[in-house]
Amino acid sequence: MPRFINQTGASAIYNFIKSKGIKHVFGYTGGAVLPLTDKFHSYNNSKIKYIKNINELCVGHSAEGYAKVSRKPGIIITTSGPGVTNLITPLQNALSDGTPLIALSGQVSTNMIGTDAFQEAPSIELTKSCTKWNYRINDVNEIPDVMEHAYKVSMSGRKGPVFIDLPKNVLTETITSNQKRNYLSNIGLTSKIKKYKNTNIDDFINLLYVSEKPILYIGQGALEAVDEIRQFIKQTDIPFTTTIHGMGIGDETLYNSLHMLGMHGSVYANKAIQKADLIIAVGARFDDRTTGNLLYYAPKAKQASKENRGGIVHFDISASQIDKTVKTDLSFLGDCKHYFKEINYKVNKTNINIANWNKEVLNLKKNNPFTYTPSSKKLKVQEVVSEIYKYTRDKKPYITTGVGNHQMYTAQFYRWEEPGRIITSGSLGTMGFGLPSAIGVQLYKPDDLVILIDGDGSFNMTSNDLATVAEHKLPIKMFIMNDSRQQMVHIWQKLFFDKKYISTDNFNPDYNKLADAYGIKNIILQKNNIQDIEKNINLNEPVLINCIIEPDMCTPLVAPGKALDDMILSETDNKMVGDAPN
Repeated sequence: MPRFINQTGASAIYNFIKSKGIKHVFGYTGGAVLPLTDKFHSYNNSKIKYIKNINELCVGHSAEGYAKVSRKPGIIITTSGPGVTNLITPLQNALSDGTPLIALSGQVSTNMIGTDAFQEAPSIELTKSCTKWNYRINDVNEIPDVMEHAYKVSMSGRKGPVFIDLPKNVLTETITSNQKRNYLSNIGLTSKIKKYKNTNIDDFINLLYVSEKPILYIGQGALEAVDEIRQFIKQTDIPFTTTIHGMGIGDETLYNSLHMLGMHGSVYANKAIQKADLIIAVGARFDDRTTGNLLYYAPKAKQASKENRGGIVHFDISASQIDKTVKTDLSFLGDCKHYFKEINYKVNKTNINIANWNKEVLNLKKNNPFTYTPSSKKLKVQEVVSEIYKYTRDKKPYITTGVGNHQMYTAQFYRWEEPGRIITSGSLGTMGFGLPSAIGVQLYKPDDLVILIDGDGSFNMTSNDLATVAEHKLPIKMFIMNDSRQQMVHIWQKLFFDKKYISTDNFNPDYNKLADAYGIKNIILQKNNIQDIEKNINLNEPVLINCIIEPDMCTPLVAPGKALDDMILSETDNKMVGDAPN
């Protein structure tokens, strides 16, 4: 990178970020990182906007939201010490969900490391297990090569976060040469990949032809292969289901969409997986929330495997995921886009005989819809999500959530026609993710409708980031499902802990007064004014909608230790009504 010669370390980092076409970075500054944050000042004609969230936790989640919609690394710049420790949760969240981030942290000068200097922290040790790669730059001449490598690592294979520690003196010194090292050997990326069965696409297609009950199980790893996956669905008519991150990769309005599967997934998806003789997993990890008890998982597919007429097939870009939790019959390591291009070219629909299977699946879908019992007095989350869907379907919004019942209802009662439109925390289940991630999404998509559907418990964790919404006048529509309770955990205490309730009641602020304090328009939403959703959705300004909610049990529920198709369907024996869209 000769163009960085004679630049300071801080200037080289700024120019590298600029060269990647990134328009926003997220951070919280401090003494150790001031030489770098200074480069983003308007006095220096910066072309990149530095967004200061209210704290580093929010910084990280905003960068995650930005990365999820931009498909580029979210850039984080924080100071040393607590600036690093406060980033651990978003770094782990990004690692768990495969979100690319580059976190740049200030550090005390190299001659002070190890002296317990002010705001010194063992940043490399702290971030080693929650990143794909981390590195401390001790020589300014390493910067060009390290930054390029960090970018490649964050975006290669299963995407994820990297962390770079920047001693203060490195930021102010001048680059005199381009020093390169073999960083790959340092981080284990050249580790030997285990050998797989000698399989090819023809083996898979032949298995598809002999199976009678195939199902496509789609995860986030298929996001880059949307066109190919949709073509495969069209050519084969195979029913398909998704993880929460995979929703919208296949159009959920299609008759053969079984929507989300898993612990709070559809009855029909869970039952279909258990009945299927061939499970085709694409970019999915067989997470415990989607499999239930592994001892009882996929019994028909396992039997079909023994009889050479089906089984479990896995396409994934990460070698560590193959056979990690579920033993597969065929495994394809690499980019599923490449594989499905070849599959679509070779597959012959006339050889796929699944008419009876599709009828069975449609009956499952017809007879087991998502349902709820409306309240005569208060709104329910399902009702609010259904209304949001009615008013926003044609607008194709981006919807972010926190974690809890509201997250599951958003997955259940919104129909996802395009990929990557739900932005949420999956594997780590991080409460507080919703609001700051919505900020990141709205900054990258300034002309799109961005909606936050949050629970009061999740919202309380990062509600102070309303300051960032107000400062930048971001027109996010923020729905808070206010039932004064952490309802998902409350239900678990009811079902599995003999109604011994503890630590699940929320002492909430007056959310409308809180919004007033930030100068944000707000309303209270109740039964008698639910139609106000439409006019507030269309306003070109931030709006906080305080939804007064009656607590409810989120069903279906696959209880811990149970099979995927062994579901709790209602809290009582009363008939449940109020269907979600099919």
